[in-house]
Amino acid sequence: MPPRRTPRVFVLGDIHLFRHTPRSVVDDLAALLARHPGDRFVFAGDLLDLSAESPRHEDRHRTAEGAILAHAPLRAALARHVDQGGELWLVSGNHDAEVGEDDFAGRLAGALGIAPSARARLRTTPWFFRDHGIHIEHGHLYDPDNAPAHPLASGPSLGVHFVEEFIAPTGAHRYLNANDGTPLKLFLSSFQWYGVRAPHVIYRFFHTAFGALGKSGARFGLEDQRARGRALTPAFAESVGLARELLDELLSDSPRPTLASARATFARCYLDRVLATVTATGGAMALVSGHKLAGGAALSLGAIAMLASWATGYDRYTGSVVERLAAGAARVANVTGSKLVVFGHTHREALGPHYANTGSFSFPGRSPGRPYLEIEGPPESPRAVRRYVTTAPAV
Repeated sequence: MPPRRTPRVFVLGDIHLFRHTPRSVVDDLAALLARHPGDRFVFAGDLLDLSAESPRHEDRHRTAEGAILAHAPLRAALARHVDQGGELWLVSGNHDAEVGEDDFAGRLAGALGIAPSARARLRTTPWFFRDHGIHIEHGHLYDPDNAPAHPLASGPSLGVHFVEEFIAPTGAHRYLNANDGTPLKLFLSSFQWYGVRAPHVIYRFFHTAFGALGKSGARFGLEDQRARGRALTPAFAESVGLARELLDELLSDSPRPTLASARATFARCYLDRVLATVTATGGAMALVSGHKLAGGAALSLGAIAMLASWATGYDRYTGSVVERLAAGAARVANVTGSKLVVFGHTHREALGPHYANTGSFSFPGRSPGRPYLEIEGPPESPRAVRRYVTTAPAV
């Protein structure tokens, strides 16, 4: 019998599969799997978007199966790929943290109907995969709005909170890929996207923002989550073949989650500008109604508060996450000796000699097709090559 060929390795990111994922995304992914039998597909986080499945009304442990079963062609393609000798490696992301749970691989294999003899080719990780010179993780660890307190102990994040409490209940799914602007820009977009539903969408944003404030600070439980993660670190370090000290060094410079600070959460949700606007508007109305002293004071206070808010930064999001992930990749390479670091999360492509970002397969933006990476070269010095699927119109 001839020796089994070395599988080609493909890395995809941010598919965000849930029950309402467009058919074109599902068909393109199924076709890509069919074209590469026997190869390894690594999903670098957020293959599933479990937070978009109205978790308030559903068992979170059923959402993964529900997302898969809702797309029969993809379910069949994934199962066929593994049963015929291919590999599926899944990295946990901020929208599918459950991928990192101990029993998830078994549950997913059951949902796909994979033969027991083939289940070893379905692998999952709560943090990262390391294979010779390549390091693959989702990258949300370097984004404060979505960073866990510890990558081995899942917990709440500001980004997922907004998906669960704002996007899923309102059906405002266009905001899944448009969260990097100021509230004013997003509110104006809501009238264009949702018409008469826009006031409800805006109301739900504020409701969610104040709800996030209620989960922040001491209620976030930063130290408890970190303690749970530290307890799991020795076993994970052994599984990836790295010393625990190296993992501790990786985490020593990771950003503090936004929700860990009530002040940071208040600022990130632009609630200072909301309160300043409300105060100034109330003052103006008081002036019109004849309450000159109180109205003038409120109007002045609101104006001063707005100026102070703008002085701290017009936009508190744009650009910073892309830069932080690039810096995080450089740190991973320096600490672990990895020759190529691959992240997802940002939905923006990057390609360099030592760092590559998958971009989003479902949200390709202006790319010529749905982006993904092929890993070439010897295992000790891998390189990423950009590929695109162009068989269906981009979403």
